[in-house]
Amino acid sequence: MRTRNVTLLMLIFGIVVGTFHCAVTHAQNAPEASEKGKEVYEQSCAHCHGTEGRGDGSAAENLLPKPRDFTRGLYKIRSTESGQLPTDQDLFDIITIGMPGSSMPGWETSLSAADRWEVVAYIKTFYDGFKESEAPPRQISLEGKIAYSEESVETGKGLYVELGCVECHGNVGRGDGTSAPTLTDEWGFQTWPANLAQSWNFRGGADTEAIFKRFIGGIAGSPMPAFEGDSFLHFGLTSEESKRLTELENKDEMTEAEEAESEQFYEKMDEAVNIALNRVEGIELTAAEQQTYDDAMQVVYEKSWHLANYVKSLAPEERPEPAIGKNVLRSQYVQDELPGMEDAAWETLQSSHFPLVGQVVIEPRQFNPTIDSVNIKSFYNDTEVAFLFIWDDRTHTTGDETDETTGKPLEDALAIQFPVKVPQGPTAPKPYFLWGGRLPVYLWHWKASAPEQVVELTAKGINSAEVQDAQGALQAQGAYTDGQYKLWVKRALKTDDKKDLQLEPGVFVPIAFSAWDGANGDVDTKRVMSSWYTFVLEPVPSSRRFVYPPLIAVLSLGLLFGLRAVVQRRNS
Repeated sequence: MRTRNVTLLMLIFGIVVGTFHCAVTHAQNAPEASEKGKEVYEQSCAHCHGTEGRGDGSAAENLLPKPRDFTRGLYKIRSTESGQLPTDQDLFDIITIGMPGSSMPGWETSLSAADRWEVVAYIKTFYDGFKESEAPPRQISLEGKIAYSEESVETGKGLYVELGCVECHGNVGRGDGTSAPTLTDEWGFQTWPANLAQSWNFRGGADTEAIFKRFIGGIAGSPMPAFEGDSFLHFGLTSEESKRLTELENKDEMTEAEEAESEQFYEKMDEAVNIALNRVEGIELTAAEQQTYDDAMQVVYEKSWHLANYVKSLAPEERPEPAIGKNVLRSQYVQDELPGMEDAAWETLQSSHFPLVGQVVIEPRQFNPTIDSVNIKSFYNDTEVAFLFIWDDRTHTTGDETDETTGKPLEDALAIQFPVKVPQGPTAPKPYFLWGGRLPVYLWHWKASAPEQVVELTAKGINSAEVQDAQGALQAQGAYTDGQYKLWVKRALKTDDKKDLQLEPGVFVPIAFSAWDGANGDVDTKRVMSSWYTFVLEPVPSSRRFVYPPLIAVLSLGLLFGLRAVVQRRNS
């Protein structure tokens, strides 16, 4: 009897705790809005989001994407369904982590957890919907997750095309789809689709669960829809029915029976869409309607998991480490002719990763960069060196449009910078990274309008670059495919021009980069760039390493026999 009483008490306690937990979840986690929250917001957030939360702060004009207008209640990153407000935890997480690939930083190291919760509470005062909402927001269910596998990725790849993702995100996900340049957000500002090959810039996380939530919940205020209702292809049909309707729609002519069959499919879809819209509007569903909705969403969830697995496959697990230390660019020696741009030999090398940032030192500045890195491989032989530069750019811009301020053509371009004279030792002074100064720099400048040409320049400052009178015999080949540039450059290790860089194995050479995205308004000093990094021609492996081991072995053996003979003579 006592055991039964204890069990009953534990059960009651569990129910009470569970109820309490639900109540806490329902009530959210943020405190009541206070003067403290207002104070922290105005110090840390208002410069971009504005004192009234309208996204019109003093810095907003220079930012892309624009800061969020909190008065609309439209939040991009949520764990909740389409049309629902975010949870307090969602808001807290974004304040903590930030929005990678945008101007919104993470505040974890700058604001205490208590201050971040105060900001959450204050942000909610900008939109009355938070006060009016009686029920907690509906959160996206992660039940039925489909594990990552090659089969799932392959299914998701087909859905990527079928669902129209390719139109915005491009053939392989680099954000270069045909619709990409025309996209605008809820406020009419230009916005770009995510580059799915750069998961380190995913807002809200890059695991499959986070990607799945972006599909089901959509990204409010942006062109990215939620996979629900009339935004999802053939919503309300099973996979088999959807396949059959596609067959019927692709026919030039249908029989009367096929037309009737097609009409039944459309009626079923209309019913499911109407139920979904009623649900969004808060209309209570009947048991039958709820079942219809659940059946329709089960198909959506399954496809979304497969698609999330495919998107996950498009990017590396983590952002590559910068080309410093063990990752420094090392040009590999080959005895034969250097490989061309499309040669399979390049696949044997690991790229070195060079991050790029907006140039903000000199006007005009670039506060909203769209190119965030360049990856490089290199080979050399006894007389020449070859480089393969690879970088992502959503648009192919060749100078057909001009900048309104300068009148100069807007064009994609890349510049590779070296010192004219290689510093002797790691502590020796380098030229100023902004294209030199008192110490000059030597530059290779490539433009998309002339993909087979690299121009040699010398500069003693970012606005003082001059084309060299003597152009060396640089060979170049450039190509643009699926949102990515490849540039192959080959040059002699030694030249007769004193303004040129002279190369020899084993010497560490400073290298830096500038890149222009013409579609992003990049021109002159408005660009992305790097500070100095380093590359080296890996020393040629010496053939003596193959001679010394057997020679030492022979000498050791001879010494052993000699000692043995001495010992034998003494004993005799």
